[in-house]
Amino acid sequence: MSPWGWRPERTEGIWRHGAPCLKPIISAAPWITVVLLLVMLWIVGGSLVAAKGVVVDLPGPGLADGESTGPVALVMPVKHETLVFFDDARYLLGDGASAAAFAEHLSASLAKSGRKTLLALADRRVACGDLMRFAELARQGGVTRVLFAEKKAETEE
Repeated sequence: MSPWGWRPERTEGIWRHGAPCLKPIISAAPWITVVLLLVMLWIVGGSLVAAKGVVVDLPGPGLADGESTGPVALVMPVKHETLVFFDDARYLLGDGASAAAFAEHLSASLAKSGRKTLLALADRRVACGDLMRFAELARQGGVTRVLFAEKKAETEE
């Protein structure tokens, strides 16, 4: 007996309304909602892109030492600058005129060879921003695919 002098008719709580066969579904509704929300976020999350980028196709395991996929450029950092070596010529990525000359030289080289793939051998110390600038210059020069690889040192096994 309660202090007010009445006793509840049923002690089923909030589940006293509705058909007994729907009670398990009603109790699982919050979990079903959470699962549906996670599935929806997973589906939508894969299609959203927040910023522009450059698509990079990395070389597969079939590329062996000494095997070439087309024109090859060497990208390496020096004090306060990043150098690009291509066809026995040196270009500075930070200098606008030198970068434009690299794009023109690359375009002429691609026209001769007919290949649209560029293999970039980059030192591990090259900044990501410089690699992106290099890929943009290659795109301006007519390259459709840039393959980035790291040249292993002779001492590494």
